[in-house]
Amino acid sequence: MEPPTPPGQGIFYDRMRELGWVYGRDFVTERRAYGDQLERIPDLAVELSRKGVDVFLVQGAPQAARVQQVTQTIPIVATSADLVAAGRATGLARPGANVTGVQTLGQLAGKHLSLLREVIVGFSRAGVLETPDGDQGIFAAYIQEAEASAKALNVLLQVPTVHGAGDFATAFAAFRHDRAQAILVHWTPVLVSHFKTVAALALKHRLPTISDLPDFASAGGLMTYGVNGSEVSRLVADIIDKIFRGAKASEVPIRQATTFWLAINLKTAKALGLTIPPSLLLRADQVIE
Repeated sequence: MEPPTPPGQGIFYDRMRELGWVYGRDFVTERRAYGDQLERIPDLAVELSRKGVDVFLVQGAPQAARVQQVTQTIPIVATSADLVAAGRATGLARPGANVTGVQTLGQLAGKHLSLLREVIVGFSRAGVLETPDGDQGIFAAYIQEAEASAKALNVLLQVPTVHGAGDFATAFAAFRHDRAQAILVHWTPVLVSHFKTVAALALKHRLPTISDLPDFASAGGLMTYGVNGSEVSRLVADIIDKIFRGAKASEVPIRQATTFWLAINLKTAKALGLTIPPSLLLRADQVIE
């Protein structure tokens, strides 16, 4: 049996094989999609619990919290900016409950603004899409960092709230009206579900964008800068390996992703009339042409 390999997940299955777990012989995966409807997660978790799953793998602390509403015993492996700050774990070395995982915490907002400054001449106005569905503590930390960095760079920051896909067009019209020069797109469930729409609207309104979403540049955004998804996939596999071998989630240390990935879409840059400095292109891990 061949493993399912959705975008960015092949490395996970490769690492599991390296650790001695053959897909179809030793383990299988059951996937459930909920889009931006986090309220569906408990019901999906109940369904999977009844099927006898041994581990839940989720992306985001809010998702982990909703699975915990269903089970406090089945291990939950989560990727999140900061599981401790989100209240899902009591510490990195000993998480303490049934949630462990990989933290992707990094100083992203300041780096996002600095990268945009390298590309946009006279950069002085930026926008951030805020959605109320995500881990608000972590999103607040991103905004706090963005505001501090924007102040240091003399950049005015706009932060409209969007509740769903229907609000994106209005938000982008407001960005244009207020003369925003670029948009920061931070990870939240709504934006994960609709990042292609966001990238398309940004192109329509001729607004450069940068995001920590792994596939954002490939979908038409100008730049992606965030943790290296390949490293995260390998670390997740290492944690699940320990759980499969009998370790309790409460005693499996939370791992920290330490490498970052920069992707630049030159086709988008051309459409926006931007010239990417050669020094920035040399630093990119991926250049999309």
